[in-house]
Amino acid sequence: MVVAEILTGIALVQKSVEFIKSNIGTVNDIKDIAKQIDGFFLGEEQMNKGQGKGMSIMEQFGSVESSATDYIDRKLLEEKRQELKQLINLRFGPQAWDQIIAERADRIAKAKEAQRQARIEAKRKQDEILEVIKWVGYGFIIIGLILGLTIVAVKVYAKDYTRNQKINNGTLSVPKMTTCRLKKQKVFKDKMACIYVGAQKTYELEFTDIHVGCPRNYQCVFNPNGQEPSIDKVMESLRSIAK
Repeated sequence: MVVAEILTGIALVQKSVEFIKSNIGTVNDIKDIAKQIDGFFLGEEQMNKGQGKGMSIMEQFGSVESSATDYIDRKLLEEKRQELKQLINLRFGPQAWDQIIAERADRIAKAKEAQRQARIEAKRKQDEILEVIKWVGYGFIIIGLILGLTIVAVKVYAKDYTRNQKINNGTLSVPKMTTCRLKKQKVFKDKMACIYVGAQKTYELEFTDIHVGCPRNYQCVFNPNGQEPSIDKVMESLRSIAK
């Protein structure tokens, strides 16, 4: 038999019935002609779907030729259906055709229900994905709001620490001080250079006006193992100040 994909509509119906009629006497089980029975129903389905297909409105409703062809094909379909029913019932029992029709209707209903359930499941999965995306988006929004409020709160409540607070929390380091005593002093014009020395050879050089003079004691930064400023550099500095 020519495969079903090549024949369509009434041609497939006729070919399927012709094959069954020729082989009905030799088959032992209805399964042996199941493919041809399916071919009959497929041809019938194609006729139902293809009615008027490819024709204009005028052709569908006004063409005598097309109307006559449709009518003849429908009559042939009914004849072949009746012929196929008789062949099946005579070979496999008086209820065989009705059982085939009922089983086919049941398969179609189950297939439609499976498709419906598949669409429902696909919709459910899609909704779940959208729900997850929605809550992830909400999560990012909430995190962003928390971060924003935290930054604002820090700016609002942040304050400048006092010197003692900075020292206590370690953000400000206080240099170690020592008492330095006047060791030498040099005068140039109205300026004076005061050289002090403290613990562990801590040296400090300060400049002042001659009418102020050099204090005897001076609190200087503890800098052990220093070098005493040279007189030449001290005089040079005084000259530059006095200019």
